[in-house]
This record gives sequence, C-alpha cells and structure tokens, in this order.
Amino acid sequence: MVFSMNQLTKMEENTVLLPELNLTVPQGEVIAVQSENEYIERLFDLFNHPRDIKEGMITLPEGGFQNIYLFQQDDGLYKRLTVLQMLRFWCRLYRQQTDLDKILNICELHACVSKKTKQLTLSEQYRLQFALAFIQPAEVYIWKDPSMILDLQTKQVLHDVIRLLADEGGAVLILTPTLEEAIRLGNVVYRYSSRGVKLVEQEDAETETGTEGRNGEEAEVTSMQVKLDKISAKMEDKIILFNPLEIDYVEAREGQTFLFVNKEEFASSETIKALEERLLPFGFFRCHRSYLVNLQRVREIIIWSKNSYSLSLDNPSKSTIPLSKANYSKLKELMHL
Repeated sequence: MVFSMNQLTKMEENTVLLPELNLTVPQGEVIAVQSENEYIERLFDLFNHPRDIKEGMITLPEGGFQNIYLFQQDDGLYKRLTVLQMLRFWCRLYRQQTDLDKILNICELHACVSKKTKQLTLSEQYRLQFALAFIQPAEVYIWKDPSMILDLQTKQVLHDVIRLLADEGGAVLILTPTLEEAIRLGNVVYRYSSRGVKLVEQEDAETETGTEGRNGEEAEVTSMQVKLDKISAKMEDKIILFNPLEIDYVEAREGQTFLFVNKEEFASSETIKALEERLLPFGFFRCHRSYLVNLQRVREIIIWSKNSYSLSLDNPSKSTIPLSKANYSKLKELMHL
C-alpha cells in the first residue's frame, strides 16, 4: 500500500461537503474514480491544502505530499520558454538527470520541441504537462479529469503515460466525472457519490445476457418476435416516448438507467437488461456491463491497448463510450471486421 484515504470527509456548518471516502491505491496499480465535479474539486482542494486534512484521514508514502504528483489542467507554463527549455527547467528545479529524448517520444512532442509554449495547441500543452510526471520525483500520481477536451492523439499519449508510470511502480489515482474515461484508463474503477464508494464491475457477466435459461436459437426467435414502437422515459411529471432509433446509447449507473438522445439524458424505469432484450431487433449492442449502444451511431472503434477499447459515436455530442474486452471480439464478429 502506497496511498490511502481513510474515512476522509469534510463538513461545514453541519453540511457534508465530502462524503466518507475509503480508498487504497496500491503500488503499480491504476485506480479510477468517477464522481461529480464538485466532489473532485473539493478533493483536490484538500490535496492542495494538506493542513486542512485531519490526522489519520490520509496515509502517505515516505516523504508525504512532496512525493505526490498532482495533475491539474489549470497548471501554468512559462509562455516564453520553448518545450525543450521547459523540460530542462523542470529537470533543474527537481534536480533530475532525465532522458529528455525518451520523454519527447513518449509524449509525442518532437514536432514542437522548438515552439514556445504560448504557441502550442491546447493538446500539445497538456502533453507537455504530462511530461512533468517523468521528471518530478513521486510515488503517487493523482490526475484530475485528465482527458477533458483532449484530441484523440493526446488521449492515447495520456493512456500510455499512465500505463508506464504504473509499470514503473507508481500508484496512480484518476478522478474523473465520466464513467467512460474511468473505464478506459483504470484497471479498477469505482463510483464515488453521496452514498460513498462503490466498485464498478467491468466485465460482462455471462448470466446477464438477458437470455438465461434459453438456448441461442430460442433467444433469437424470442427477440425477433418483440413488437414495439416506443421506448418511454420520465422527465419531471411527463412521460416521453422515443422511437428506438432516436436513442444514441443507454447507460446504467447508481441503480438507474438513462437514455441518451442527442445532447440530453432521460431516466428510464426499465433495467438495462430489459432494454437490451427490447432493443436487440433495432441494432443495439451490449458493449459493456453498463452500456447499450445503437450500432447505427458508431463511427469508430478506438483501440487504446490490447485490453482497453472505446466506441466513438456519430452524434451531436461526439460521445465516446467503453467497449469491454469480451465484447470487442463479439462486435468484430457481428460487424464482420
């Protein structure tokens, strides 16, 4: 064990600002936590002001917070320095002898090594910030919503950086508001809400296919016999009816199911398993334990690594949703890839 939060909480005027958090981040592991933005911001506020943390609520590596790397997207860069000068400055600051050519390759910065940081694109700036993780001495790496507004190339770099840090023995904690990012980046995924921390099971259980007790042929016949025109969702005091093909994807979280249509989400009274059975004839696919996708909306299958996949959708939000390793093979077979 390298880093842990032990009944970490925060209250103000009898109001719970941070629900109780119990979480351990072992050496060589990547732990991802999906939570609301307000909880993530409050956690990072505590990490940035460790004196506000009560004794015993956090177990730190030797060296304390000095041995923790915190990634925040609002970290500043010296705008007049080039990329190479910035890296050299960090090496002097942390008194590190580092192979800068290797870092430039990992973070894909060779093409802009002579550019001043003020001339970098937003994604290039973030890749430069990722490089600091290889220079600053640390045993624990905590990332705050690292993939927000990044391009695909930089998301891949981030994925590689995090894996390398863990492979080298680092303890990696990712805090993100999106479940897709948590699943894509984390080896182990949790949800953190007002009800505390809950493990997210990532592999699809065979018993959750929606066809328990039937053989394949009977299940196929039954699914094709389904006749329906609308899928219902509740919004305040209204019941909204959607044509199945209007739905981009379905997500299950916190014991509830949500339909995503264009840029909005709507709560459904049905379980994701029940919706899978009803929507199968309309070209929907259970891509992950928590997700059901309309295959007509899939634009790309993104391969981050041999164990990490996502689906990029052709919808107004340009959504990306996780694809489990087990269902990657099923999807390839289904789509004749």
